[in-house]
Amino acid sequence: MKKYLIIGLSALIIEVCSTFYIRSAAEGDLLMMLFFATIGPFLGLPFIGYMVESKTWGERIKQAIASSIGYAIGVMIVIYFIK
Repeated sequence: MKKYLIIGLSALIIEVCSTFYIRSAAEGDLLMMLFFATIGPFLGLPFIGYMVESKTWGERIKQAIASSIGYAIGVMIVIYFIK
């Protein structure tokens, strides 16, 4: 259960940061773009190991569900702060 929580939280953080990166790119904010481009590759590290280690399709599907829930919550957080 802990690994699915980690996967979901990682997806949430990736979604929020990627949205802020897109916003900084649209606004032409070079420093923020560099910041998010620098930390971007490290954001997925917490769950990449779990993805590689999964051996069954059942595990992969559970990980995909945890990831999609994290992304969906990330979208809701971003929309809340944008409005």
